Amino acid sequence: MKILLTGGSGFLGSALALRLLDAGHDVALLLRPQSSVQRLRGKDQLFSVARVSTDAEILDFVALTAPDAVIHTACSYGRDLETPLDLLDANLRLGMLLLLGVQKAASRQRITFIHTGSALVPSVSFYALSKRQFAQWGRSLALHAPERLQFINMNLQHMYGPGDSRSKFSTLVMHACHANQPVLELTPGDQTRDFIYLNDVLSAFEVLLAQAHRLQTYDEIDVGSGHATKLRSFVETVHALTRSTTQLKFGALPYRPNEAMHCQADISRMSGLGWAPAFDLNKGLMKTIEEDFGP
Repeated sequence: MKILLTGGSGFLGSALALRLLDAGHDVALLLRPQSSVQRLRGKDQLFSVARVSTDAEILDFVALTAPDAVIHTACSYGRDLETPLDLLDANLRLGMLLLLGVQKAASRQRITFIHTGSALVPSVSFYALSKRQFAQWGRSLALHAPERLQFINMNLQHMYGPGDSRSKFSTLVMHACHANQPVLELTPGDQTRDFIYLNDVLSAFEVLLAQAHRLQTYDEIDVGSGHATKLRSFVETVHALTRSTTQLKFGALPYRPNEAMHCQADISRMSGLGWAPAFDLNKGLMKTIEEDFGP
């Protein structure tokens, strides 16, 4: 299968690119001019790579690639001083360009577009809002031209794994505990999250690609472990697995405005497609800690 993948320099995108390559797919990567390919482990030459900076270059690459499927993982979380306009550009405008390019390229068969969405409700953050807005555009465009476009919105829960960004809560906690940081200030930790290990997310993408013919023109699929874990329990588990001496100060920080207090995926749809997570939280954390910090 010919697959066009965005975000191939990032944590999820690079791992997915390598996974798809190993599975025998023809993978094309759409990257920004400044993006590093370090995460591709020296295999970047095995991909068709385009470094684009203009709308025309993006549309031309989609036409040149003529993909059977597009997987859109590129995004901005708004963690590195990005403005709301930056988030709109990365999370909405880029995707719209891809969709327009896909519709033009889909002359002989329908193209499947898988968007890596967010399980968070739009009111939580500008990131969540922009992801939901793009999903709504994808729905409208797919329903308007079902013969050319299938849009699958993956509502992804809290992913973690080795090599992830330190700006993420899960990675920050692991590094702080492993380094025996004297004190780690936290909220009370009563909010719950559905933590899913990277490899399980990769297998979910593979299942969605293989089973897309069983899904609707527009479809939403939850991807997570199916279990809700209190953040306090997550932190205490990391603390124990790293044998950390860090003092955990729960309640030292307030909850964020619009804090999501409960997140849990309904994985019944994915189960019906033949997918199941292979890693529980302990197994995933142990593998992450081992790969990031050694035995």
